[in-house]
Amino acid sequence: MASAANANLNAVRETMDVLLEISRLLNTGLDMESLSICVRLCEQGINPEALSAVIKELRRASESFKVHNYYAYYYYASYLLKMLLRTAQTEDRRQTSNV
Repeated sequence: MASAANANLNAVRETMDVLLEISRLLNTGLDMESLSICVRLCEQGINPEALSAVIKELRRASESFKVHNYYAYYYYASYLLKMLLRTAQTEDRRQTSNV
């Protein structure tokens, strides 16, 4: 059982490493944590195009407000992505409980 769990964990890590490399090649500007949040949101049913639009809008907003502090932007973006994930999980629980 532990061997299967380790194999699964290694597969997840390898997949995330590949996704991060693709993300870097495409110059998305996403770090591992942000990319991981995006993947989880998509797994929860968030539309990838809508998620992309949110990220682009966050970047535009940070430019228009002249927020050039990377850490402030990163914190704000991570916070919004986490809130999207929580919303998706809550909705998923509601749908599961209604079944």
